[in-house]
Amino acid sequence: MRKATIYIIFLVAIALYASCTPDDYVPPATGQTPQEEIVDSIINDSIPISGGDNDTINDTIPLVEVNLLLNGGLEQWVDPQTADPYDIPEHWFRHNNLNVRKNNTIVTEGIYSAKMESLETGSTARVDQRVPVTPGSRIRIRFSYYVEQWKSKGARTYCYFRTRATEASNISAEDLKDFYGQEAYYIIRGGGYGLTYLPHDLNVWQTFDETIEVPPTANYFVFGVNSYHGTIIYVDDCYVIEVSE
Repeated sequence: MRKATIYIIFLVAIALYASCTPDDYVPPATGQTPQEEIVDSIINDSIPISGGDNDTINDTIPLVEVNLLLNGGLEQWVDPQTADPYDIPEHWFRHNNLNVRKNNTIVTEGIYSAKMESLETGSTARVDQRVPVTPGSRIRIRFSYYVEQWKSKGARTYCYFRTRATEASNISAEDLKDFYGQEAYYIIRGGGYGLTYLPHDLNVWQTFDETIEVPPTANYFVFGVNSYHGTIIYVDDCYVIEVSE
């Protein structure tokens, strides 16, 4: 009885296999099962491979850019407290003033951006964050900004390189100017190569996008944007990316 049951199960399995296999199916010569052949075909057809002894993924596959900034899109903000009413984006440096506000009306990506408006003369609206970098590498600095109002000094990047994590280890402006030259220095302390302040077409999103070398003594980079009294800008979609050569 037991042998008969096993034999019946075997016949049913063969019938099911035959019903699921196309009439013109030819078994692979590689010894793979049909399932293995399908999987192998999916992998090889989906990822183009260049020839050679050291096969590598074809250049048509885009590389993933890793943003060193946390919360670079300025989407997460610390919940305001009654005794601490300031808008503070998570992972960014804390500045106890009302010059930076969470905004949800003028954005380029996501739900929020940072509205930067200095409320009094001598006060600066600032967003900044420190990230680790590799000495001698190259980093790409990219962010979007929208100028609603511009006056005098307006707004500019205001970045630092540090040998250690603390503010006391900032590499001096003089040393950075010597390393870069004045024109390139404006990338990290101005509006881009050769520009003292950010270009400021009104009421349109603009993109800052520059690449610069990390000084050989620097282990940290502080990305920052400053807006001065009389100017209103919105900042969003910020990136610091270590560039692979």
